[in-house]
Amino acid sequence: MELSAATLVFLSLISLPILVTLLSRNSALSSKRRRPPGPRNLPLIGSLPHLLNSQPHIALRDLAKKYGPVMFLRMGQIDTVVISSPAAAQEVLKEKDVNFASRPSLMVSEIFCYGDKDVAFSPYGPYWRMLRKLCTVELLSAKMVRQLAPIRDKETLSLVSKIQAAGQGGKPVNLATLLLSCSNTIAAKAAFGQVCSNELREQFLSAMDVALKIGGGFTIGDLFPSLWFIDVITGLRPRMWRAHRQLNTVYDKIIAQCERERGDSLLSVLLRIKDEGELEVPIDIINIKAIVADMFVGGTETTASSVEWVMSELMRNPEAMAKAQVEVRRVFDNKLPQDHEGMIDQLHYTRMVIKESMRLNPVLPLLIPHLCRETCDIGGFEVTKGTRVIVNSWAMARSPEYWHDAEKFRPERFEDGTIDYKGSRFEYLPFGTGRRRCPGDTFGLTSVEFIVARLLYYIDWTLPDGMRPDEINMDMHIGGTARKKEQLHLVASPYKVVPV
Repeated sequence: MELSAATLVFLSLISLPILVTLLSRNSALSSKRRRPPGPRNLPLIGSLPHLLNSQPHIALRDLAKKYGPVMFLRMGQIDTVVISSPAAAQEVLKEKDVNFASRPSLMVSEIFCYGDKDVAFSPYGPYWRMLRKLCTVELLSAKMVRQLAPIRDKETLSLVSKIQAAGQGGKPVNLATLLLSCSNTIAAKAAFGQVCSNELREQFLSAMDVALKIGGGFTIGDLFPSLWFIDVITGLRPRMWRAHRQLNTVYDKIIAQCERERGDSLLSVLLRIKDEGELEVPIDIINIKAIVADMFVGGTETTASSVEWVMSELMRNPEAMAKAQVEVRRVFDNKLPQDHEGMIDQLHYTRMVIKESMRLNPVLPLLIPHLCRETCDIGGFEVTKGTRVIVNSWAMARSPEYWHDAEKFRPERFEDGTIDYKGSRFEYLPFGTGRRRCPGDTFGLTSVEFIVARLLYYIDWTLPDGMRPDEINMDMHIGGTARKKEQLHLVASPYKVVPV
């Protein structure tokens, strides 16, 4: 959420009654802390003015250049530490992982995830550990991802057909909207299966779209807990609850239908596990709704945005585009479409392209905040219990200290295979790492790789008339994820006609 200067002044004025208390408390504590360095904090609004004139990941990177890789900011009323180096990230995410394994509760997670009962935001403890195990063993295992291959095959072919139809006559195609529709449908069918009617699926997608638009970013109450009522006055919290009720109604219909027909889907697996009652922490329908919401959000916007970034980078780098297309067509030519996904392992250069795009354009430039459970030291500084810790993965992935020609698109830097998606190198964390690492990385990455491969195989891509590669706008819009600020429009010419 972006806060204007006028909003900050307003917040300062209406909060004067608590200002004296806050100042006296901070004064008493300051002498006891070896607090990390950071910019000057203004009364009440803290460090927020430093983030007004730039994207948050860029502003935090620039501040870290001055104050160091372990930096303290007061975000409204919330103590926050920003991590901007691999060494500090390793301390937080590996060496002291347990101490930072919990999450702060945000208004969007409280409302749309049924009181933080999902995988991403549930507090660290027995319930979260059970959810994590459930995801890795049952729901998002490599075996389950393979079983969902027919859905990806059908929907990616449908995507290519729609692009070829929309691009007839050389008309530019809005690739972003078609990618989002494709990833939405893949996630919905994986979550709900074929037993969910198209009508219900459309209702769900519509309600989820409203939820994502309303819930993107921080709210006043997230940054100023004592001023939670402002989100009520502005109507934001009521709008969130209306979207929640709309989603909940659709969930009830889908679950009822799935309970009757019990098809092959993630929801069916969850219902079966619930009925068997063998989990260490029992789950009910509310838990299932929260888990499914998490998986759906994680498998839609992140997938579509990742593919759009990849295609944008390839259009900006024609040599890389040509090399990737030659590879894909050599591997896929004269092969049956249903066999394509099994050949992705042979697309070595194309996979490097995707890795490099995720380095330059991570869909989560700031990883989901961690919560310090007990006071400890990071980088020689004290991080107190209750502090929110933000890892600026974007800053580390573009730092010339850790990458040669850091701002340039060079897929070959991944050729030796020493840098993977698992978080083994802390300067490259597209899915995070440690206990709270994204459990859906296999599902998401499989979809991204397959969609990219098919876009490169079936279609020849050119820029709209008069546009040069260096004119593609690569600015980010930060909401729930980092999307392209300007959606990608390309001219699509068929290389191969999609089989009917």
